[in-house]
Amino acid sequence: MHTLRLLWFVPSPLSIAAEAWNLTSGVALRAERNPSSDAQFEALASGDVDAVVTAMDNVMDWNLRAGPKDLRVIAQLESTTPLTLVGQRGRTELEGLRGATILVDAPRNGFVVALRAMLAQRGIDSDAYSLETVGGVKERFDALGAGRGDATLLGPPFDAMALEAGLSRLASVQALYPAFPGQGLVASARTVDRLRPALLTWLGALDRARQRMSEDPNAARQALALAGFPAPAVEATLRTTAASLCPDRLGVELLIEQRRMAGLSGADTTYEELVDTSVLPRD
Repeated sequence: MHTLRLLWFVPSPLSIAAEAWNLTSGVALRAERNPSSDAQFEALASGDVDAVVTAMDNVMDWNLRAGPKDLRVIAQLESTTPLTLVGQRGRTELEGLRGATILVDAPRNGFVVALRAMLAQRGIDSDAYSLETVGGVKERFDALGAGRGDATLLGPPFDAMALEAGLSRLASVQALYPAFPGQGLVASARTVDRLRPALLTWLGALDRARQRMSEDPNAARQALALAGFPAPAVEATLRTTAASLCPDRLGVELLIEQRRMAGLSGADTTYEELVDTSVLPRD
């Protein structure tokens, strides 16, 4: 029996489905929710976890920090991460974010890069707004609902919950960037070498779950509902079921370009330098 130690912001639907359908024999998963991408990096750097499910952009920033410097995206777990820019009541346009305080997980990495690129394209420079570090998606949802800050990026189910509570939808990342990729599984090259059998087994199980979710969406709905996913999140998950666990080249190259547009370091890289597909299932 192999053991994998994992951190994620919310449980991966593929992992939930794989467990529900008894596809993960041979691997014991010890997964916990984390409060921020910085917490993920610190756990990877200290060796407290083996891998994290996170925004793939994080790798470009994390490899610049004191730490492993060999982090790689080893799988893509969803075709895209639906992201809605949600604002306080009365805010209806991106241009209205001049002078605003935007709540983020981290100011230089993760989903905020797409937001910074989006604002830059509208002529809103980074000195025209402020970024307040709050934490992961649940933490940002709670803070915005409590009246802290003017806007933030939210994904399912928190985006739908925020809109139902009367907050405003300002923009969709997917509408502006159709190639925007979903979250990836990130680990160091040394961990991939050390845990190759476990990763091959677990990712094989996730790939079988991915195929079944596509072929039998009703079974997927049942598995996710039993795990506590609200109906809007279930449907969003089914719409973003990945066609492959292989990180999408166009998506990764978009993330690199967005870092360039936002004027952030770490963009002098390539798909080949960021991605390791050696533990993915082969056709």
